[in-house]
Amino acid sequence: MITRSGHTALIVRLNHPDEVSQNEERYTSLDSDVHMARSAALVTGGAKRIGAAICLHLAQKGHSVAVHHNSSAKAAEQLVHKIRGLGVEACMVKGNLSNPEEVAKIIAEASSQIGPIRHLVNNASKFRHDDLETFDNNSWNEHMDVNAKAPLMLTREVLHNLPADLAGSVVNILDQKIAAPNPDHISYTASRYALLGITEALARGLAPRLRINAVAPGHTLASPDQTEAGFSRAQSESPLGYGPSPDDIAQAVVFLVEAKSITGQVIFVDAGERFLSRSRDVAFETEDVK
Repeated sequence: MITRSGHTALIVRLNHPDEVSQNEERYTSLDSDVHMARSAALVTGGAKRIGAAICLHLAQKGHSVAVHHNSSAKAAEQLVHKIRGLGVEACMVKGNLSNPEEVAKIIAEASSQIGPIRHLVNNASKFRHDDLETFDNNSWNEHMDVNAKAPLMLTREVLHNLPADLAGSVVNILDQKIAAPNPDHISYTASRYALLGITEALARGLAPRLRINAVAPGHTLASPDQTEAGFSRAQSESPLGYGPSPDDIAQAVVFLVEAKSITGQVIFVDAGERFLSRSRDVAFETEDVK
């Protein structure tokens, strides 16, 4: 709009027909349903728990799957065998996410086995308790390395290894804590906020090559030091009266992988847990831990 002598003029730039045609051809290629079919995905921490559910759901949709693990080789091997039984390509890739040299090799290794990785699910995470009084450099760095820096590096590798005529996506697994923080697990919580910021920043910067989204689960599986009674209580106290399952998380991930018009979004799969606004971590409120 240009204002001149009290009048408003609307200036419209008309693209040359050849330019319009080139743009249409490019984006049709990037979003082609043909290219979407049988595309390859890598899931970090994919051998067990929520990661395994995500791998299976992706495979059931026809995606080839690279199951990443660090020290769960047997579980990863069993999952790969199960996925191949569905008639889908699968492989396992080992890598320590706290070691940048190993992180840098993960995408290339997976691509060499099942083709270019178009979809990355940053599921693996470090989770260890600390608070204002107990956190130290090691705790802070361990959480940031695995939960923020590794996903950032892996996203870069996906972008660098993605063929020019393809588009892809990244789904970062966060935590409902980003909407309802408390002072417990302070390094972990900070790393989740870091990944949330990365999600939005890269969604803005990497379109149209990569769509960047996230899923924020609630209390889905019992932690190692949580009793069955405490876990059941934690889930039942949610506004919906129950908690999410690994399959619920996986379904949200698959939706974002295949929703080609969505980027920069966070889906909370927490049965409304974030609305409780707990003053302490759920384990401290449901296990009577002092």
